[in-house]
Amino acid sequence: MSEEEFSPIRPKSVPLSHVEPASAPKKTAPTQKRWPLLVAVLLLGLLLGVVFLVVPGLVGQPEVTVTEPRPAPIQNEAPASIDRDDTPPPFEALMREQTREKAQAELSRFVELQMALEQRMQVGLWGQDALDSAMAMATEGDEQFVEEAFEASLDSYRAAGDALAELITTGEGLLTAALEAGQKALDLRDPKMALAQFQHALTIDPENSTAATGIARAALLPQIIELMRAAKNHELAGDYRSALTTYEQIKAIDSKTEGLSTALANARSGVAEMRFREHLSEGFRAMDSERFEQARSAFNKALALKPDDPVAVGGLEQVAERKDLTTIRQFRASAEKFEANEEWRDAIENYKQVLALDNNIQFAKAGLARSSVQERTQITLGNIIASPDKLSSKSLYGQAQDILKAATTLVPRGPRLTSQIGRVADLLDTYGTPVAVTFRSDNRTEVTLSTVGRLGTFSEKQLSLRPGAYTVIGSRDGCRDIRESILVRPDMQPVEISCEETF
Repeated sequence: MSEEEFSPIRPKSVPLSHVEPASAPKKTAPTQKRWPLLVAVLLLGLLLGVVFLVVPGLVGQPEVTVTEPRPAPIQNEAPASIDRDDTPPPFEALMREQTREKAQAELSRFVELQMALEQRMQVGLWGQDALDSAMAMATEGDEQFVEEAFEASLDSYRAAGDALAELITTGEGLLTAALEAGQKALDLRDPKMALAQFQHALTIDPENSTAATGIARAALLPQIIELMRAAKNHELAGDYRSALTTYEQIKAIDSKTEGLSTALANARSGVAEMRFREHLSEGFRAMDSERFEQARSAFNKALALKPDDPVAVGGLEQVAERKDLTTIRQFRASAEKFEANEEWRDAIENYKQVLALDNNIQFAKAGLARSSVQERTQITLGNIIASPDKLSSKSLYGQAQDILKAATTLVPRGPRLTSQIGRVADLLDTYGTPVAVTFRSDNRTEVTLSTVGRLGTFSEKQLSLRPGAYTVIGSRDGCRDIRESILVRPDMQPVEISCEETF
């Protein structure tokens, strides 16, 4: 058999649509007329037999002549008898295959959109015509796909998918509008409108939780409206406690009620104002009945609600004047007496007693601060006088100078403070003047002096030191270290320091 007797085998494309395709008519290759070709072959065989069998016996051997080969004529056209294959060129086949794949992709997009639409929205209740139109375009695409009209199928599938996408967008818009209208009706406390809008939303999306919640809230609106009216009446009557209780009932029913947060804040503010005024009234009644402790407690409660309120502060001042005035005068007189005697600790205790009764009394605050400074200064100056040798330290000497300077500015300055100031000033003069001190050693002992540092080895060394306490340390290989405390004073004897005791 020749190659012309075979037709190329190609795979059949099958559409992926949800619509079952009709059986496409099978294409057959054109019928090849093979009889003329067969007759020609038989005739050619017969002629060859005659040439090789009969002719050699009739003619002699011809002379052999060599001739130049003549070039074969160029055939510009194929013989008319050669059959042509209907297989498309490679590039055209590639483009058809790509178009077929694109059509299948658009079909998949259409199916996904269809599933999303059917799962989320009851499209039959609001967009059936648009859905039918999209389905018709998809069906047309199936038919075109079966006929292998892939370009047309691609357009049909794409148009069907776009129609479904637009339908989903429309449904989402209708759902959003219904939910917003329902929420607005809730805020306006219109139960009928709210119920209608949320029910409409459920016809689009039956599983929408916002719409379901909205319907439940709409059912509660009549009760909430009645309670809101009652709460407003309580507020108009000045009964903020009852108003607050009613608003809290509303919060328990539906905490998202429009305006409830503001109403609760106003009611709480009103209750606080009521309590404040009640405390003031109680304080003044108790003070008129000379129940001073009860009056002070009531005014303090009022101040806890409104700090620095002038009426409450004035009430406390009146309590202090009418009940505590005598006691406060006694403590003040005692404190001033202790101050005059420079008995600062006792003065401090008396001022604290006054402030325990009323911590707003200014003379007690000032007296406590003044006495505390005097006491600290007295103690500090006494410590310097008791341990003057510590003034050999440069830092402690500087601190003592600062303390003395501050002490000279204190008012009042009693005899005891004046005496301490004088004694510390003398000590600073004495300990601030360096003294020549001679140190003697064996020229083998390493000598170190506190606050000065290493002196090294020497036979005799003289230093200029401020009076005070020092520590001398001596060390030498093979001997025990020695440590001595010395007090530097004017005209003191030389200091001997040598390590002599061996291990």
